[in-house]
Amino acid sequence: MAEPRPIPEIIYGTAFKFDKTAHLVEAALKAGFRGIDTAGSSHAYREALVGEGIAAAMTSGGFSREDLYIQTKFSPYKEGRDPANYPYDTTASIPDQIEQSIAASLLNLKTDHIDCLILHSLYPKIEDTILAWQVMEKLVPSRVHSLGLSNVDLDSLQKVYNSATIKPRTVQNRFTEDTVDSPTPNFPKDLPYPVIPFDRDVRDYCRRHDIVYTPWGLLWGNPSLLDNPELFMRMGQVLQVSKQVACYAYILHSRSCSMKILCGTTKDDRMAETLNGLEKINVFLAESDANRAIFQGWVEKVDRIIDQIDK
Repeated sequence: MAEPRPIPEIIYGTAFKFDKTAHLVEAALKAGFRGIDTAGSSHAYREALVGEGIAAAMTSGGFSREDLYIQTKFSPYKEGRDPANYPYDTTASIPDQIEQSIAASLLNLKTDHIDCLILHSLYPKIEDTILAWQVMEKLVPSRVHSLGLSNVDLDSLQKVYNSATIKPRTVQNRFTEDTVDSPTPNFPKDLPYPVIPFDRDVRDYCRRHDIVYTPWGLLWGNPSLLDNPELFMRMGQVLQVSKQVACYAYILHSRSCSMKILCGTTKDDRMAETLNGLEKINVFLAESDANRAIFQGWVEKVDRIIDQIDK
């Protein structure tokens, strides 16, 4: 089996963009993003509009499908939600649901393959989660090139990994100080939370098993981190980038595990600012050993602070 396309350092996230999805995807690709994250469920995504945005950008952008990394998700049905939000018959078997979902995704995204198919959430029974994974494995390598998990705890990740023929390539989880036992009071009650602050147990497992970890909700979910002058604000001033870009740079260079960025900005100028800021940091690092030492010392400091936070 051929090696899957490398996961880009930064992926554009399309959740909750709704009727603005096509415009924002087109703008992100024109700004320089080459990774797109979406899902078939219309609860938070508009996958067909993602496909429209990709097609529009490719028409005028001077790049092809082979230059893109597209990941989408199979979203297991959750009791109480509108079945119409799912791209499959919610009364069908899990294998049939996955087949209907991937067929819809390929049509929506106007492509013959998905670079990564992510299991969006776990089933109440681990046996069903493992069954879904086994069905997803059968899609590789023809229509899907790699697989991942989202909103997964350590125990479930271990069980899927140990039973899998095709191992998870990526995990997409919330990276936040707040936990299952200490959720954020003013956030929606159905948000998933890590068991341990900043998902340290899952990230450590990812490090030991060469799984790429991609945090979602990184910026809006961590206001206390972003506003801490000892973390991202001061280093942003040194690097001459925003605290948000400094946070992204930390994610890319943290030694805790291999991590990538999921960026979901809705502002065209912020897209360019983010990509330009990351490139500015690359230039800073290439300029001298002293710059690299300053930067690495800061990354290690943030690693230590995050590792010591407990709730």
